Amino acid sequence: MKTTKIKKKIKNIKKSFSAKLSLSSFTKKVKSNIGKTYKKLSNKKKKVKKAKNTKSASQIKAQKSLREKILKYKQKEKIAKIQAIKVRNQEKQRLKDEELKIKKQELKFKGEELKLRIADQKLKEQAELRLQSQELRKKEEEKRIRLEQKRLRDEELRLREVAEKRIQDEEQRIRNEEKRIRNEEGRKRLEEAQEKKDENQRIRDLEEKKRLEVEQIKRDEEKRIRDDEEKKRIDIEQKIKDEEQRIRDQEQKIQDIEDNKRLIAEQRIKDEEQKIKNEEKKIRNQEEKIKREVEEQRFKEWELKFDEQRKRNEEEDFLKEEQIKLKEEERRKKLELEMRKPDKIN
Repeated sequence: MKTTKIKKKIKNIKKSFSAKLSLSSFTKKVKSNIGKTYKKLSNKKKKVKKAKNTKSASQIKAQKSLREKILKYKQKEKIAKIQAIKVRNQEKQRLKDEELKIKKQELKFKGEELKLRIADQKLKEQAELRLQSQELRKKEEEKRIRLEQKRLRDEELRLREVAEKRIQDEEQRIRNEEKRIRNEEGRKRLEEAQEKKDENQRIRDLEEKKRLEVEQIKRDEEKRIRDDEEKKRIDIEQKIKDEEQRIRDQEQKIQDIEDNKRLIAEQRIKDEEQKIKNEEKKIRNQEEKIKREVEEQRFKEWELKFDEQRKRNEEEDFLKEEQIKLKEEERRKKLELEMRKPDKIN
């Protein structure tokens, strides 16, 4: 940006000097005018010599005055040439001095630009080194956290396997107990069925004689059997409930131990994560500071671009509005023409 500005300044200076050097054209015009007058006077002198060889006092006086005029013109011409050369030399010297001054400024700007680039490079290298060291620390911390998490997962898996095995053993024992109870009930039902058959056979033999007594005995026996079965069923259900309650209590105890361990592990992980977050926050603050500086520079450039874009958009909008107005005017004229056509037909 600075070099382009310097080049533009040099061009403007050269243009101004080229305008000032038009003195040479002025001197050329003066020379041509003097030459013309000299030729005219010399031609007049030749004509006078041819016409009259004899010279009067007035002619001698005129010739003398003519010579004096010629000398004066020649002196003026010499003075003009000297002045033009002097002006041209002065302008050349001034141009050289100005160019030398501009070159010195360019060298100064280049030196400052080089210093800025070196400082910028140093800042970038320092920031990269800091980021690399921070990333290395972060990776080591993540590795340690992963190992801790793996250890906790293995411990949790072992505890879960032990608890599952214990629960499976307990469930198997309950299933065996239920099977034994069902077998016992089946055996009892078979015995009761056999007893019923024997009793029915005996009742059928004495049906005519003791029908009323047998019916009463039968009702009493059935009630007793129902009571016994209900009692057995209630006892079995109570045993199952007690066993389930014991299993639930044991599971709750295991769950409490696992929850406690998990909470301790989670708290430790949270502390480690908070530490990492603080480190990351510190890094982000440094990065955001650098980004803000870069964004401010970009924002300034963006403002300039946005102003240019806004001007272009305004011009385009203005042109579009003009086009819309023209189209509207044409449409209105067409409508007026179409409205007039029926009048012409009539």
